Amino acid sequence: MSRSRVAEEKLEEVLKVLSKLKGVKHSFYLTEPMKSGLAKIERKYPSIGPLTIKNKGVTECLKKKHVACIIKDKHFRAPPHSTVYLIDENDKVIGRELMPGETISSTRDRKVIMLGNDFIVFFEKGTGKGAHFVLPPVPFREVERLDSVKSVCSSSPSTAGDYFLRRCAKLDDDPRLATILIGFELR
Repeated sequence: MSRSRVAEEKLEEVLKVLSKLKGVKHSFYLTEPMKSGLAKIERKYPSIGPLTIKNKGVTECLKKKHVACIIKDKHFRAPPHSTVYLIDENDKVIGRELMPGETISSTRDRKVIMLGNDFIVFFEKGTGKGAHFVLPPVPFREVERLDSVKSVCSSSPSTAGDYFLRRCAKLDDDPRLATILIGFELR
């Protein structure tokens, strides 16, 4: 079997795994024009007032040779860890998304402030200067388990990036659905 046919089979295996996951409505690979268009959009990721947003997860995914994309609904599993952090200029985590069912209380040294239903800010004297949001790369266990892949990471694009990808894939812009990128290399 040719090397290119083996690679095609490995890529088909990844999409087959992704398409069978609970809550996944669509799965496909990003084309080179989709990757470059998304990279351009994500470089201009919006700021919230004085706070900037760094989508390190999407940046890491787009460095990979292969980037799969899933469109998922609310039945898809929760991520293995927080997908949004608030970081100060010293790279200290001063806030983060709470995981489903997680609660955190204030302590004597650190006050906890809830922002909405699922984001918490840790208020400590001397922290907060130069704060910015970071969306880190997230593991994706279902693809990591495959022997044919390595260097797996996942992330969600910005709202503008999500819209761009759905438009490129000729999919409806349904606000009840969300996009996840899964970047990886073949072994």
